[in-house]
Formats: sequence, structure tokens, C-alpha cells
Amino acid sequence: MKKSPLWAYCGNNVSIWKCPSDRSVIVVDGDPKPRTRSMCMNVFLGGWGGTWGRFEKYFGDYLLYTNRVHLQNPGPAKIFVFLDMREDSIDVGDFAVKMAGYPNNPKLYGFYDLPGMYHNLSGSFSFADGHSEIKRWRDVRTTPPLVTGAMVNDEFDSPDNVDVSWIQEHATRPK
Repeated sequence: MKKSPLWAYCGNNVSIWKCPSDRSVIVVDGDPKPRTRSMCMNVFLGGWGGTWGRFEKYFGDYLLYTNRVHLQNPGPAKIFVFLDMREDSIDVGDFAVKMAGYPNNPKLYGFYDLPGMYHNLSGSFSFADGHSEIKRWRDVRTTPPLVTGAMVNDEFDSPDNVDVSWIQEHATRPK
């Protein structure tokens, strides 16, 4: 995290990347250690170094926000920047939102990653205008049972899932 371009804005405080409600651990040389990070960034804010790279076919039809001016559509209060992720879904530093079906074909909804549920089956989000929200998940498919010490299957279809609709609405817009 100290190699991140965002590190200069973190006040030398690595704990800002972890939700205090995340009690998960990782095992290092047989010794359990607290997880360092539970926060991830919306993939539509910067992609991979300002491009879609090899993921163009998944995300290329949607806006890639690389500066504040781009956020005018739909406005910074409507686009999330960071969210907490489940301990069994977090891998790289981004949260990939599957945009299939957006905005009016909910039969195609699904997930690439799963959001956090540390707050009584709710997840926390921060937005580009600086405000934050707790989002209560309404569809049980958004919160499958936790897989302790392993990765959950977090890439799956979830037709008509109102939670997917909410995440998509707050992730990006079509080009």
C-alpha cells in the first residue's frame, strides 16, 4: 500500500484501508495476523493505469473516470470511490462491477466481486463528493455464506437482484 499513488494522501496511516469491523486474519508462517486491507476502489475510477488493458471487452462500453471533470456524468455524489469488500472476495485493489443488463435488462445482472457485509449485512461506500453511505443488502444472493480462509465463488449471474442494480447505478455510466 505504501507503493500506491494514493499513499501520499494517507497520512502514513495504513489502517485507513481496513474497516474496523473486519476481524478477519491471514496466516503467515503458521501465525494468524490481522488482515491489512478490506477497502477497494471502484474499477471505473482509473481502471488499470487509466486504461481497460486486457479487460476492454468487459468494461469498454462504460465511462472510465480518470479525473474530476469526467465525474460530471452523473455527478460526484452518485459515483462511489471506495467500498469495503468481503474477506473471501477481496483480491486485487479494485471492485469490478459487472454492468451486464444496465440499465434496463435485470435478467442479465450478476457479480464479478462481492461487497462487504460487516455491518449487519450492509456495506459501506464513500463517494466522489466526499459523503459516505451504509447500504443494506436486500437480496440474499448478495451475501452468500462466508468462506473462512478461502475465496468465495464471487463471479456469478444474479438476475433481478436489486442490489446489483444499486451498485451499477453508483459505479459508472455508458459512454
